[in-house]
Amino acid sequence: MNPIRRRKIEAEAVRTVAMMILSGKVKDPRVHMVSVHRAEISEDGKNMRVYVTAICTDKKKIKVLSGLNSASGLFQTTLSGKLGLRITPRMQFLWDEEYIQSLDESLRLTRKPTSTE
Repeated sequence: MNPIRRRKIEAEAVRTVAMMILSGKVKDPRVHMVSVHRAEISEDGKNMRVYVTAICTDKKKIKVLSGLNSASGLFQTTLSGKLGLRITPRMQFLWDEEYIQSLDESLRLTRKPTSTE
């Protein structure tokens, strides 16, 4: 797949998923306060990983991911209609650990050391 086309599909996937969640089109109560960070499509265009986070506990994290994965058909249909794709990528939602680690690192670097005087 052309790299420019791939980036366009990935960007549109992130935009579509985020807008559908924010606009309330996803009726699943498990899906709330979700932040969509990035998407990666496979070389053949058949699979797509969408990385998300939310402010929640580990128990709720599993529920959020299962809610998103159960609504993946709705996301796929909408994305296919927007981009006119012949092959709609199968979406899989994953927790974005890389984003969490980068936030932790940024916070660690910006904190000032406290003096013990």
